[in-house]
Amino acid sequence: MNECVWTEEKLSELRERVAPYLTGQRLRHTLAVEKEIAKLGALYLPEKTGKLRAAALLHDITKKLDAEKQLQILAESGIMPDEAARLSPSVFHAMTGAVTAEKEFPEADGEILAGIRWHTTGRADMTVFECLVYLADYIEETRTFDDCVKLRRDFYGRLENSSDPADALTDTMIESFDLTIAGLIGDGLPIAPETVAARNSFLLKKNRQASRSATEGHA
Repeated sequence: MNECVWTEEKLSELRERVAPYLTGQRLRHTLAVEKEIAKLGALYLPEKTGKLRAAALLHDITKKLDAEKQLQILAESGIMPDEAARLSPSVFHAMTGAVTAEKEFPEADGEILAGIRWHTTGRADMTVFECLVYLADYIEETRTFDDCVKLRRDFYGRLENSSDPADALTDTMIESFDLTIAGLIGDGLPIAPETVAARNSFLLKKNRQASRSATEGHA
């Protein structure tokens, strides 16, 4: 399959095709994620901004399904969530969304599918593409949860005060996992191992960057 070129026309068509999968409120959120990711893409991956917008439009296509239907989709795909995952059904839609997008939106390539798959829990060694889908979902402008407001404010504050957007992204990803993990602990819910692995991965990345900078400074 040739890679889809995500023109404005193609994105408009996708927007129309995605709408029936979403409730009215979820559609407003999805369009806000598309808007947010366009800004992030222009800064971090300008050559992939169209593809990022496509991932944003597809990221929640199974969100409105109940847990039973989500588990059915996973079972039919040979995916069996473990006991801990079953106690956190809010993460199912990232898995089922990737499965559904692959089946029903064949123009969605592996990079888009990965963006959908990891937009909720994160994972170790996330690509920049995956980070931007995850972050846009977290900080889009209609989000009013305290953690979302804080992360949005902190991220754009870091961009203003940092000479390196990559450092701002790393620090924001770490903060996002800190907020998520604290919230899950407060709610008495299990923490997805992928989220812990994601946090550790970014912390190690930051530590390596700091060590290199210190070495270069002494050279």
